[in-house]
Amino acid sequence: MSTSLDMDNLLSEMGFTNEITQLTALERAVSIGVILAVCVIIFFVCKKLLFPFIKHLTHKTETTWDDHLLNDKVLNLGSYLLAALIANMFIPNVFSDRPFTKDVIDRTLSIVIIFICVRLICAFISSFHVITSETESLRQRPLKGLYQMLKVIVICIGIILAFSVLLDEEPGLILTGLGASAAILMLVFKDSIMGLVAGIQINAYDMLRPGDWIVMDKHNINGEVTEVSLNIIKIRNWDNSILTLPTHLITSESFQSWRNMRETNARRITITVQIDVNSITTLSPQQQEELQLRVPDCPPHVGTATNLHYYRYYMEAFLNKHPRVVGERTLMVRILPAGNTGIPVEIYCFTDETVWVPYEHIRSEIAEHAYTVLPDFGLRAFQSPSGYDFEHLKN
Repeated sequence: MSTSLDMDNLLSEMGFTNEITQLTALERAVSIGVILAVCVIIFFVCKKLLFPFIKHLTHKTETTWDDHLLNDKVLNLGSYLLAALIANMFIPNVFSDRPFTKDVIDRTLSIVIIFICVRLICAFISSFHVITSETESLRQRPLKGLYQMLKVIVICIGIILAFSVLLDEEPGLILTGLGASAAILMLVFKDSIMGLVAGIQINAYDMLRPGDWIVMDKHNINGEVTEVSLNIIKIRNWDNSILTLPTHLITSESFQSWRNMRETNARRITITVQIDVNSITTLSPQQQEELQLRVPDCPPHVGTATNLHYYRYYMEAFLNKHPRVVGERTLMVRILPAGNTGIPVEIYCFTDETVWVPYEHIRSEIAEHAYTVLPDFGLRAFQSPSGYDFEHLKN
């Protein structure tokens, strides 16, 4: 008996009393039931009355960002969070006479609240992604990887907080413990870390955007970027195949981007016409006068005039007058080094049509005209002899 009195006196001196309410099993069950009922009522009041009213207010505004920010997922998670906070405030007190049970319930509910908060913040981040994707100035930026990076950071913070609650340790001590295993973490999350760094570089230097046409011959890539995420980039090739490659590969290897072609609305055309050397001739004064009428802007030839000289300047004049050729860009018709297929004459210009099929039509029309007018200048296109030619020679 004296031992019991000594223990009571010791607890009193330490600030503890034996006035803690001792609840029966029925009272405890009723108390928990009432608290859970209140949580459920608050949850449904928020979900069925308060949040529909908030959504009605956001729909009445002219902007759309508030509709995305307060979407159904965010509001539902808000309802769960409010109910969990109320449960965490009252349920542990029901077990105040049982410290161990109270501590377990308190930690469990705290971890549940952390889990809901992480999901709620991630939902907000997804809402911001939708908002920025509808903003004209940010629509083409590869922000998906950055938003995924933010989600990973939030999840990591949530895991650290959950472990600190579970182990009853400060978050700083948890981070110190993780620092000792940094090498293992670097190995496990290597791709995500490299993708994170690459995503920052891609956005900082504006290297790549969804919708860009890129070419990487080494990886058989020639198509349009459809997605830029934290770990992978998806490209739809022009043969309609889908290729994926790690995000960090874009920053570590070179690739060809055709974005500037679309932004400046100027796509290059190069056509090579192979001229038969035997058809190139010098011109008499009468022939020069005739061709000068056809090409009035042709400058005088230094030395002996040739039909190829007039042909080149005629094609330049034709391109300058073409309605789909960009005159402000480089435009020329030049002779390339001769080979065993004749003398190549290259037509070099830019068109304002960047879409593939219409572009090819314009390019083909210019090529057709370049070949069609050759006889007018006494020129022939080079062509290797075929079976028809040998048959005609035999006859």
